[in-house]
Amino acid sequence: MNAYITGIGMVAPGVRTLADLDASQAPDEVAADWFDPVPLLGKRGWKYFTPATRYLLAAANEAQGTRHGDAPPEGHAAERVAVVTGTHHGISALHQRLDHIAREEGPSGLSPAELPGFSVNMPASQLAISLRCRAFSVTLTNPVVAGLEAVLFAASALGAGRAERVLATATEEAPAPAVAAARATEAGRTLSGAAALTLDARADAGPGGRAPLGEVTGGTSRFVPVAADGSWQPRALEAAARRLTALVADGASGAGAVGVPPLRYAFCGPACAAPADEALRKALVGSGGPMVEQAPSLGADARYGTVSGILRLAQLLRSPGPWLLIAASADGHLTAVRGNSSFPNTHA
Repeated sequence: MNAYITGIGMVAPGVRTLADLDASQAPDEVAADWFDPVPLLGKRGWKYFTPATRYLLAAANEAQGTRHGDAPPEGHAAERVAVVTGTHHGISALHQRLDHIAREEGPSGLSPAELPGFSVNMPASQLAISLRCRAFSVTLTNPVVAGLEAVLFAASALGAGRAERVLATATEEAPAPAVAAARATEAGRTLSGAAALTLDARADAGPGGRAPLGEVTGGTSRFVPVAADGSWQPRALEAAARRLTALVADGASGAGAVGVPPLRYAFCGPACAAPADEALRKALVGSGGPMVEQAPSLGADARYGTVSGILRLAQLLRSPGPWLLIAASADGHLTAVRGNSSFPNTHA
């Protein structure tokens, strides 16, 4: 399943460079004008796009090393480049606004320019149109984990030969207050933002043939039922732990040997997912392999929704060695991505 990470793009409150990811928590207050589209997207061509689409275009262009409206990078036929996007709140604010207009003003009050944004597929579709990615465009919507699911989907597609390059992305728009109150996690309200990884089938496919930032070497997704009292179903959690232990064993390549860093373990999820984190970490330590826990960084508390996992992954790429990243949602979705960042990282 090896897929090479050749580019990263991030657009989120408090995040513009990889160094910003070292912060231990997301900002408590976010200004309404935190995102200025003009420097990233130009003065025109984005007016009728939803905020989530604008964030996504900015992050993906950064990951590709392009600007909005530029010709796509050379080296790949459009039919061999694809997009897969994770989102959970990407259109919830628009849905609430359209619902309010329909009830207060009737159908005549709805704007034809806004209505296409009603579809959850629109951010990914607009990105595919903008960057001429014609292999496929897929949207995944599981809370918190959909960003890492996009990474696994991309790696699997590259391994199967369905594409030569895939943009694995995630985007969120902070939910409207009423929606946020109904869906709030213990971590707090989901923040806006987007992140993108350029994944290639070849290690030399990055800009100028430079070394990739890292590689994705495996992964898995599971579902663990969560009871009404918030407890995770023990047998299902044990089964997930066994699968993760096997995943780590499959990817072990001398981790902990002389000169080889130990496996770095990182978790991404709201506070209510802490029991899963503890159980999985304990099982991995008990399996006998050398492992160190990665210090918390932006995305660890899932405040950025589906974008959180990609932000956490990007931070892991700043140091060499193998890693295992797990994302978990409050309702029992688990996704794990195994990788390596043994390459020289010139993007930090």
